[in-house]
Amino acid sequence: MCTKWQAWAWLLGRSRSGGVEFESVHTYLNIQLTMEIVIQLPESNECEPGKLYRKSSYVNVHEGLQSLRNNEVFCDIKLKTEDNKIINAHKVVLSAASPYFNAMFTHFAEKNHELVLMRQIDSAALQLLVDFIYSGDIIVTKKNVQDLLAAANILQLQEVKKACCDFLQSQLCPTNCISINAIADFYSCMKLIRNSELYIYQHFSEVFGGDEFLSLSSEQVIKLISSDKLVVPSEEKVFESVIRWVKYELGSRKSILPQLMEHVRLALTSKNYILKNVAEDPLIRNCLKCNHYVNEALNSLLLKEHLPQSIWDKPRHGDKVILVVGGMQTGLSSSAEYYDPKTNQWHFGPSSIKDRRRRGVVAINNNLIFDVGGYVSSLTPFPSVEVLDLSSESPCWKPGVDMLVKRSNLGVGVINNNIYAVGGFNHIDSFLSSAEVFDHRIQEWLMISNMTSTRSNFSVGVLNDLLYVVGGHNHSSLTTNTVEYYNPITDMWTPIANMCEGRNFSGVGSLYGELYVVGGCNIAMFLKSVEKYTPSTGVWTTIADMHLPRKNPVVTLDGLLYAVGGRNDTGILDSMEFYNPHTNTWTMVTATMINKRSLQGVVAINRPLNFPTNQRI
Repeated sequence: MCTKWQAWAWLLGRSRSGGVEFESVHTYLNIQLTMEIVIQLPESNECEPGKLYRKSSYVNVHEGLQSLRNNEVFCDIKLKTEDNKIINAHKVVLSAASPYFNAMFTHFAEKNHELVLMRQIDSAALQLLVDFIYSGDIIVTKKNVQDLLAAANILQLQEVKKACCDFLQSQLCPTNCISINAIADFYSCMKLIRNSELYIYQHFSEVFGGDEFLSLSSEQVIKLISSDKLVVPSEEKVFESVIRWVKYELGSRKSILPQLMEHVRLALTSKNYILKNVAEDPLIRNCLKCNHYVNEALNSLLLKEHLPQSIWDKPRHGDKVILVVGGMQTGLSSSAEYYDPKTNQWHFGPSSIKDRRRRGVVAINNNLIFDVGGYVSSLTPFPSVEVLDLSSESPCWKPGVDMLVKRSNLGVGVINNNIYAVGGFNHIDSFLSSAEVFDHRIQEWLMISNMTSTRSNFSVGVLNDLLYVVGGHNHSSLTTNTVEYYNPITDMWTPIANMCEGRNFSGVGSLYGELYVVGGCNIAMFLKSVEKYTPSTGVWTTIADMHLPRKNPVVTLDGLLYAVGGRNDTGILDSMEFYNPHTNTWTMVTATMINKRSLQGVVAINRPLNFPTNQRI
């Protein structure tokens, strides 16, 4: 004897196999399917929610719909392409997947049609997209990606559009990046627009040698060569790109040359290159306005030490990286490395001349780096200075002008291109209150007023053209929370409110008109606490702690405050974290330094194009 459920199963099997015909299941076999057993469940609050169950996979649904379509069961629409190919489908399925089809079959005349002509859509691409709607799978290739992107854009299939963009991004190279950028712009693929633009900027030296570059409009060329984001080994490449583009269609483009030359930063080249390659080029020589630009560049090079930086000699690679110099590893170190926030990678940099610790490192215009003071051994400080010029063809550290006083454990800061070296330790007079300034214009160190107290192991920050010295220790206190600032205009030092906590070896940086003091140590422990000073109120306030306690230097970059390496009770660190003032949060950087470092110099610099490019192994 069969049960009700077995009879029901038999009936369904017969109906599916075509062995039974009927108007209604229950007219053929009257089976009562309601269980007569009542389950007593525990009483509960009427507002208590039920438990949600969700189907774990829709593969069976997709396969069922695909089978119905393949067998033309319940199909109520035929899509006809311009080459007369017919694709069968279900309106409800197409409408559920595509806003384009949803609008077509609900608001337009096609809702009553059984055949729709699909104009301006490639038949192969349409077939792939309808298959995707039913199966959820699609293969993007070099051959079909453009037709798929165009069709997916019309049908508003965003997943496929994204897949096409991701594929095109993976195919970027110097010979196709301009056309990919044009396609991305045409279809409003914002991520691909940004990434292809960045690729063009970063590979410009190779891009301008290709055929695609020659097809750009003058407006597009100007946008490229006027950008600070343009990454080139030298400005000569920018000049050469302009001449190549103009000569390609000389008749129509010759008149545009002055507009283009306005954006070539000739002052970043050498006098020799300007005289031999630029001034002697026939197109330049026969253009009055271009000759004016040549003369401006030559005058700028001649008066370079006496004029403020302008657009004419502003480095192309306007984005910045973090340079870390020397410090303690297993011993004293002269090595350097730099962190690229765009790639989240550390690279080797040029080693300094001397192994030194407790020095000060600063930059002028993010392009001229000064490594000041410190000591090598036996706690004997020295007055020497090393200079690294990032704009040179082969950047390397060279001796600079010595300070007037030997200093280690000093503080350094830059105001209006002048370098201030303050306090520290000189072994003879021990702790120092003296200070001096390096006048970059005349290349000399000059003494300035003494601080109100002696200081060593302190930190320096610059805010609103004032030089702040923070914490440290002196003869009377192993750790102090006092702060004072120097005004270059009045040559006077002025104390301000004390910090919330005394700190040695803290990091100091300024963001959005406020001064931040980070970590350090006191007599008892290493600190992870952070506080900031607001000049308008004259008040120090505590903010979010770092993830790790550390005595360390800090540096500001792109609106963030980075704490780099340092030391705590676990030893010397190779980690870095950054503070976002908008969210009051610290975030660990996933990439660790190549070397662990303590008492190192840290500074933000323009992206170095001529540094070694090898990364950690």
